[in-house]
Amino acid sequence: MMFRNLLPTSLLGRTILIVLFPIVMFQLIILSYYYNSLWERTLNRLSRSVAMEIQMVTRQYDEDKSSLIDKIEMQEIFLFDVNSYDQLEFFTKTENYNTQVLNSFSQELATRIENPFSIKETLNDTIEVIIQFESSYIMLTFPKDRITTARNHIFLGWQIISALILVLISYLFLKNQVKPISNLAKAAEQFGKGQELDNFKISGALEVRQAGKEFIKMKNRILKQIDQRSLMLAGVSHDLKTPLTRMKLIIETLNNKNIKKDINDEIDHMNEMLIEYLDFAASDDSKDRSVINPIEAIIKIKNDVHFRNHEIELEVLNDETATVNENVFVRSITNILNNAIDKAGRIIIKAEVNSRMIKINVHDNGPGIDDEEKANVFKPFYRIDKSRNQNKTNSGLGLATTKSLLGSINGKISLHDSYLGGLEVAIVIQN
Repeated sequence: MMFRNLLPTSLLGRTILIVLFPIVMFQLIILSYYYNSLWERTLNRLSRSVAMEIQMVTRQYDEDKSSLIDKIEMQEIFLFDVNSYDQLEFFTKTENYNTQVLNSFSQELATRIENPFSIKETLNDTIEVIIQFESSYIMLTFPKDRITTARNHIFLGWQIISALILVLISYLFLKNQVKPISNLAKAAEQFGKGQELDNFKISGALEVRQAGKEFIKMKNRILKQIDQRSLMLAGVSHDLKTPLTRMKLIIETLNNKNIKKDINDEIDHMNEMLIEYLDFAASDDSKDRSVINPIEAIIKIKNDVHFRNHEIELEVLNDETATVNENVFVRSITNILNNAIDKAGRIIIKAEVNSRMIKINVHDNGPGIDDEEKANVFKPFYRIDKSRNQNKTNSGLGLATTKSLLGSINGKISLHDSYLGGLEVAIVIQN
């Protein structure tokens, strides 16, 4: 589980990881083979060559010293005659040096000469070899690069550079392959918010293009169903409004005022319910956004004749302009206030608007909603317990319509317990 949490979350990241892992493993295998085989053999070969030259020195030292010096100097080995070396501590043939280079050279030298010897690496990248004879010492110096090679660093550098190049090429290629998938996901998100997909083009690999084609077909089917639903509801509304109007005209001929009032109230209720049905089914043009002052819009709603006689307070925490669909915003706030005034006597609106978001919290002192009911009230046609909702006009679409409207403008709605004792409706709209 912990390993799974460490994996990249994006498709591009996971794909790069899949490609990168074999590359790294291959590079490690190559490096391991090089250091354990090729580089070691190279060191042994170089050490063997120098050791053989030193072996020649030890054999010919007593015969002809002067000519031997000239011969050695031509091969970058410099011979010095040392009469005394008081502080010399000769190493045994099994002595371990601090580097693999010196260990390799020491082993090769030990197999070719019987004389005690000492090996020392100087600060100027030379190697000193002091060999003991019966009555004297000789010191030979030669460049360190005669028994080592810099190719290991070059090889390591090329390994790293080649790995980086492969990763870069893989990244660019995979990014181009993943981009059509990202575009498809973005298009699906835009469609879910009710936005147009003018810039979406089907591209990518065969499977991605097939998914894009199926998405377009699905989008067209959904839009067709929405149009058919809206057309049907509009027709039903039109067909029902006409007889309702006729009924009201007929009722006016009645003499009993109480009966007339009751029937008129029921007809008005039916009209309001029809309006809610059409409002829920309507296709709102939420892509039309403009710069508005949300606080001013709330004040206009609060001062509307429908809310004027109710106790509604407004607390402004921050007042800035925002880019949002004004019609959707006004309808959403209106729906929430309509829902609140039916159940509460006091309402407090807390509003905060900044460059990033619009945050509206509506508190009331009504009966509230049980926790198990809060998720259900956003379902279309769902009504809470009748004892908490005596409004005959309630169609069960108020909060469902509001959630749908807010979703079209990148907004969210949630319900909480209010400090007033009733319900808190929280709205967050991202700018």
